[in-house]
Amino acid sequence: MSHSFFNVNQSPDAKIPTVFLPGWGFNGRILRLLKPSPSWISPQTFLDPDTIEEEVLHLIAQCNIQKIRIIGWSMGAMLGLDFAAKYPEKIDSLILVSCRSGWPEHEIKQLQVEFGQDQENFLKGFYRKCFLGDKQSYSNFCKTLEPLYLAAADENVKRLQQGLEYLGKFKISSTVPDIPLRLIHGKQDIISPVTEMAALQGSDVEVIENSGHAVFLAESCSLQNELRKEEIRKKFSRAADSYDSYAIVQTEVAERLAAKLPQPPDPAVVKTILEIGCGTGNFTSMLADKFPAAKITAIDFSREMIAKASQKLDKKNIAFICTEGEEYLKEAAARSFDLVVSNGSLQWFSDHDQALKNIVRILSPGGAFLCSIFGPDSLKKLGLGLKVLFGYPGNVAADAFPDINTLQHSLNAYFAQGTVEQELIEKQYESVHDLLIHIKKTGTGGWHQHGSPALTPARLKQLDHWFAETYGSCKVSYQIHFLQAEK
Repeated sequence: MSHSFFNVNQSPDAKIPTVFLPGWGFNGRILRLLKPSPSWISPQTFLDPDTIEEEVLHLIAQCNIQKIRIIGWSMGAMLGLDFAAKYPEKIDSLILVSCRSGWPEHEIKQLQVEFGQDQENFLKGFYRKCFLGDKQSYSNFCKTLEPLYLAAADENVKRLQQGLEYLGKFKISSTVPDIPLRLIHGKQDIISPVTEMAALQGSDVEVIENSGHAVFLAESCSLQNELRKEEIRKKFSRAADSYDSYAIVQTEVAERLAAKLPQPPDPAVVKTILEIGCGTGNFTSMLADKFPAAKITAIDFSREMIAKASQKLDKKNIAFICTEGEEYLKEAAARSFDLVVSNGSLQWFSDHDQALKNIVRILSPGGAFLCSIFGPDSLKKLGLGLKVLFGYPGNVAADAFPDINTLQHSLNAYFAQGTVEQELIEKQYESVHDLLIHIKKTGTGGWHQHGSPALTPARLKQLDHWFAETYGSCKVSYQIHFLQAEK
C-alpha cells in the first residue's frame, strides 16, 4: 500500500466518517494548522493519483464503513470528485475546496519544467502562494511543516511528478454524482482563481472574501464553524455527569425563562413544542409540567446529555433526539411546532440570523418563540483580568455571542412581533479557580481561536489578587438576553 492514514479509528460520534484528500505537495499533516484539530481520516503521505482510489476503497472495506464524506482540497478535490463520480453509492456528501475546473496544458508544462530545475525553491514558492493572505498560518507552516515536506519531497519526486501529470489530464465530468455538493473557494486564490472555480450544477457555493488557496484555514469558513461546534460538543459531553451539580447560573436562567412562557387560556392549545439544546433535561421538565398535553421534541448535539435527560424524564410525550440544532432547524418541516424554546443554547450557533429565520419557518401560524441567550458581556471581568495581566486577546467564550441589537434586528426582520430583554445575574465565587471549575463542570468553556493562557497556580493567584483589588472579590456578571416573539 502506498498510502497510510491518520485517524482511521474515529470517535463513535462520527456517524459519517470524513476523508480529507489534500492538495498537491501536501499530506494530512496540513490539518495540524487547524485549531481545534479535526479527527478527519487523512493520508500520511503525498497523494498518489494512480493508487488513492484503490486505497480509499480498501480503507472503507477494512473499517466496514458504509459511506464517507470526502473533503478534497485542490488536487484532492479533483480526486474526490473522480471517486464520487465512480462510486456515488459510497459517498454521503462531497466538499470541494479550491477546486479548479482544469489546468491549461501550457501551465502544467511550465510547472513541470520549473519543478524539475529546482525542486526545493519551486516548492517553497508554491507553498508561499498557497498561504497568501494568511500570514499567521504561513508562519506556523514554515516553522513546523515545511521542513518535513521539503525532506519528504526528496523521496517522493516521482509521486509529485505524477500529481502534476494528473492535474494536466483532469477534466470536470459531465456526469455530476447525485449527492450533496459544496464548493468552497477563496476570492484571493491565485493558484485556483475563483473565476476558474469548478462549476457543478446543484452545488452550494461558498466564497470567502479575504482568503486564498488554503481557504479551509479561514476563520469564516464553514469548515471552521463545524470544528468549533465539535469542540464545544465534546466539552458538553464531558460535563454531562457534573452538569446538574454545577449549573447554578443555568438553572436560575431556566427558572426565569419558565416564568416567561406564554400563558394561553388553555395550555392544551399548544400541541407541539421544540426545545433546542435540552442538555440534561432541566428546562424540559418545566415544559412538561406547564404543557402536560403537548408533544415535546427535545434536541441536543451531545449524546451524553441526551442520555442524562432520557433517564431523568422517561415520558411518552417527550422525544429526545441527538442532533445539531442549526442542521435540525434547516431540515425540519414547515409549520410543525406551536412553540419553539431554548434555554442558554443558541449563543453557540454559527449563524443566529439564519437560525431565527428557520424558527419562523417551522412555527405554526400564530406560534411563539421564547429563549434565553447568554450575551457578549458575560464574564467580562474575567476576560478583562486575563487581558490586563497576561495579554490574552479574547473576552473568554462570550466574545462571539450575539449582542442585543443584532438579535432585535433579526426578530424585527422575521417575526410579526418580538422583543429582547436584558437581565444580569451576578455571582460571587470563592476564587478564580472555583469559577473555572464551574465553567469546566458545565461544559461552557466554548472555543478559543487564540488558545487560553496557561493558568498555573501562580497566575491564578495573580488573578485572585487582581479581582480583590479591583472588585473586592471574585464577582462576575452573566448577561442574559430573553427573546420573546410571535409569528
